[in-house]
Amino acid sequence: MSEDYIPFQLAASLSGHEQDVKAVCGASEDMVISAARDKSVRMWFRTAPNVFGDSKIFLGHLRFVNSVAYIGPSAEYPLGLIVSGSSDKIIYIWDVENAGDPIFSLIDHADNVCALDITPSGHIVSGSWDKTSKLWRDKQVAYTLKGHEAAVWAVLAISDQIIITASADKTIIRWDDGVRTKTFYGHTDCVRSLAEIKGVGFVSCGNDSALRIWNLDGQCLQELYGHQSFVYSVDVLPTGEIISSGEDRAVKVWKDGDCVQTIFHPAISVWCTAAMPNGDIISGASDGAVRVFSRIPERIADTEKLKEYNELLASQAIPTNQVGDLKRDNLPGKEALSTPGTKEGQVLMVKDGIKVEAYQWSSADQSWAKIGEVVDAVGQERRQLYNGREYDYVFTVDIGEGIPPLKLPYNTTENPYQAAQQFIWANKLSQSYLDQVANFIIQNTRGVSLGAGPGNVDPYTGTSRYTDAGTSTSSTSGNQSAPGRVAAGIDPWTGSTNSEKAATSDPVIPCKSFMTYKQANLPPILKKIQQFSADLQPQGLNLTAEETKSLEVLISYLQDPSNSQNNAKERQEGLSVIKKIMTSWPYEKRFPGLDLLRLHVIRAPIPVTSSDESILQLVYDAVDFESFPKGASATKEQEINLTMGLRTIANLFETKIGREILTNKGSSVLDKIFPTWSYISGKGVRLALITVLLNYSIAYLERPDEDAMLQMIAAIIEILESTADPEAIYRTIVTLGTLISKNQAAKEATVMLGVEKAIQHVSTKVSDDKVRNVVAMSSKPLLDPYNGTIYILSVLRLKVRESVH
Repeated sequence: MSEDYIPFQLAASLSGHEQDVKAVCGASEDMVISAARDKSVRMWFRTAPNVFGDSKIFLGHLRFVNSVAYIGPSAEYPLGLIVSGSSDKIIYIWDVENAGDPIFSLIDHADNVCALDITPSGHIVSGSWDKTSKLWRDKQVAYTLKGHEAAVWAVLAISDQIIITASADKTIIRWDDGVRTKTFYGHTDCVRSLAEIKGVGFVSCGNDSALRIWNLDGQCLQELYGHQSFVYSVDVLPTGEIISSGEDRAVKVWKDGDCVQTIFHPAISVWCTAAMPNGDIISGASDGAVRVFSRIPERIADTEKLKEYNELLASQAIPTNQVGDLKRDNLPGKEALSTPGTKEGQVLMVKDGIKVEAYQWSSADQSWAKIGEVVDAVGQERRQLYNGREYDYVFTVDIGEGIPPLKLPYNTTENPYQAAQQFIWANKLSQSYLDQVANFIIQNTRGVSLGAGPGNVDPYTGTSRYTDAGTSTSSTSGNQSAPGRVAAGIDPWTGSTNSEKAATSDPVIPCKSFMTYKQANLPPILKKIQQFSADLQPQGLNLTAEETKSLEVLISYLQDPSNSQNNAKERQEGLSVIKKIMTSWPYEKRFPGLDLLRLHVIRAPIPVTSSDESILQLVYDAVDFESFPKGASATKEQEINLTMGLRTIANLFETKIGREILTNKGSSVLDKIFPTWSYISGKGVRLALITVLLNYSIAYLERPDEDAMLQMIAAIIEILESTADPEAIYRTIVTLGTLISKNQAAKEATVMLGVEKAIQHVSTKVSDDKVRNVVAMSSKPLLDPYNGTIYILSVLRLKVRESVH
């Protein structure tokens, strides 16, 4: 490494996205643009040298947003325009000055729009899974570039005339005025990203872990190796240095052909990286964070934030498949850290007692920095961490040409078909994959001894870390699952299963298993409460030492209810602390208390549910339904608290006394919670509300309340007419089917209230042609109150599930 190289350090972490950040763009020295799987585009403005303020949010896409670009200022749009592409097949153009609806929609691609670039004259170039690239002029397709045999993953506008495209077919093509003039061969796997190198040509990267530098005549000038896995993104800094990011948790900086710095991230995948005009680096990762790194002292984060980031890195668990096979007995101790590394980014594993820790060498600092703890991979005593949960296996599955590989986690205690079904649902794949995936698991896990079942991960956030709740192809077999049915004994919501049940399929409708929210990572909840308590000390609202101790006792019990050292009296004192947090703390700091109540009602129900008035009233008071705006959107804090409150109500259905409370007060509970539907937009909070309705529909199978059921049918109609989210539609349809499956009056009410129209409205939001044809061909109402609904509901379930990607 050059002695004059100045390393990058963290400048700022930008939090806001709820899912993986798939694309970033440095629009100017003070503006960052990002796009994510949470369907949003965000724009962040610098408010201080190392601070970016709250983001503007651009909402409109119906599915993952996978690409983003920026068109510079003009007289008409003085702050410029944002261009975004999504798996909903649409390109939107947004006015930076106005975070409202998109001002233009570009519709011509037949699949996911995964790549965007802008020509010097401001024209848009797009690339898609439909194997084509398009040049757009004046919001119209000027020409379509056809030649690749698989998805076009990257596009690069060298000039108004010269466009470079890269594909999953492993090739790169040069186009001059729409005509194919060169094909570049060299990559041995999908090519994922392109960036121009002024005066030279361009650089490419791909799933073969390589970067390649090319001239425009088709010559590969240099190959760069250093990444340990797929390389997803590449860009070039104003200095000429190359930056790249990938599946190995890192952004790498390359200078004169050498890797001069490796910047590890506390995430599984660093999906994207981009250069800012001032030379800073932007990254977007699978933990939902956008980060900026700088080498300019005044732009580097303060000491406390750097310390927090380094501690977060050091706490990461690194699967052995990222560092190679390990022989623990042959590893050195920490004394090896006194020997300097031999190259930038070198990783060294050392033993520290029973642990194996990974350290990375920084040539700039001439020191080793801890980057995580190594977690064993496969076998009875070797397990691999994925999304915060340990598994015996985590396979990388290539499901098709032009589609990025997916992670398939599996424990040997699981039914292979259950694991396959969960994989399909988690990645929103066609049901036709079920047998193929299950057989893959069976073939690749033979002869492994069974170990203990793993702990659970939160199925709604996909992580075990604590957050504030979420404003969060053909089959190889003829035994394809029928629409509307699930694999053996699987709860269609939680994925739980009785592995001892016979392998028979059960109908989704009527649903008979309550959906509850049981998972949690309790230590971070306690830490958040302690942080808030310290903040509230000046107002005298902080917890006393005794209250903190009582809370710790209760949390210990909730973590392990079998712990006999925690008696009812101590738990009741802890519950009093929860009530204090929920009712006397400022509104924006109540959510950890609500989160603990959610767990308490399901794990220690007797003390808290002894009074049917107190439990619901406690939730009502904490959420403060009366404060919700009429005719306006709820605030983020209101959505967070409402999410926690609704999850608490959903959990009450798990116990007999909780069901009695809720069914006795069905109409009043629905009157309280459902009016909020009009004011909320977050996916997590909306799904929580629908989950309460679903649990009511299950409870009414045994104890019907026709007045409340009528309320629910009206609510279901409103939901179906006002959401395009596939999961929300799916749960709502199952709620409807369960509600009317055994009640003739409810069936007749669906006709009187016009459910047929709502179902038809839903059918316009999903895009499977064969199902649309079935609905169109039907000459009778979709919901026949005398013939039942399972067929139509099952068809819609198939349609919703298959239309997500």
